[in-house]
Amino acid sequence: MKPHALLLGATLAFGALSPAMAERVGVLVFDASGSMWNRVEGNRTRIEVARDVVGEYFTGRDASVPLAVIAYGHNRRGDCRDIEVIAPMGRAAGATLAQRLRALTPRGMTPLTESLRQARAQIPATAESADIILVTDGLETCQGDPCALAAEFAAEGINIRAHVVGFGLSRTEVQALSCITEQTGGRLFETNSGAELAEALREVS
Repeated sequence: MKPHALLLGATLAFGALSPAMAERVGVLVFDASGSMWNRVEGNRTRIEVARDVVGEYFTGRDASVPLAVIAYGHNRRGDCRDIEVIAPMGRAAGATLAQRLRALTPRGMTPLTESLRQARAQIPATAESADIILVTDGLETCQGDPCALAAEFAAEGINIRAHVVGFGLSRTEVQALSCITEQTGGRLFETNSGAELAEALREVS
């Protein structure tokens, strides 16, 4: 085989494996703010239910689609900068992602806008489409404007769909976040149980 053919073959193989070259990617933004200690099912807290359900989502999803995971509110109380990329864009094993999720302890604020902005930063420039899935039990508490940010997403050249999965939110609270989904073509869910949360994640997958 000629050298240039070998080089071309290696390039194609790398492109098939590299998250940076993926056509479709996903980012999950997980709420680990203090309110996740509220109860949602009997004696179970929202964080306990969400850890289990999202962990199962990680292990059952299509692992060929690169995924990044961002969490907020789990390190410091009262800090709107408490946002962490717990898994950068890639094809990490679902069990690994679930384990990292189980290590989160709710403590702080709900910086929705900045978390979504950091989710956008995880999407590689080569992606043709992306799904950002926001799982939250509260509204913005850090003076951000998620509606304005969603408008920025909508104006970009690639197809960025931002989905909102409200967990334990009232219908009015969920509707307050509908601007995000309306402007990006995403889905809006009102969930109040583990089963409903799991179904919402299946639908946006």
